[in-house]
Amino acid sequence: MYKITAPNNQYTGLSAGVNFSNGVGLTGRKELVNWFKEHKYKVEEIKDESKSVDDMTVDELKAYAEGKGIDLTGLTKKDDILKKIKGSTPDPEGK
Repeated sequence: MYKITAPNNQYTGLSAGVNFSNGVGLTGRKELVNWFKEHKYKVEEIKDESKSVDDMTVDELKAYAEGKGIDLTGLTKKDDILKKIKGSTPDPEGK
């Protein structure tokens, strides 16, 4: 997972398919890293292999699902997102 920080720390919106709030977005899509770097965003890889999906925030779950190619269209509640992730991945613990 990657934490992307926009050049404008107040930016809220969508860039390259990543949702930003107050200048920060999360994505699981490694192929976007270079694009963000080229456009002067700060990119940090988040490696917390001890964190299970049950302990992730909604934003972290969305980024995790994105990286795994899991479609969460229409899902907003954490329980619904968890159910979809757990039903779609052989290792839903994020390890």
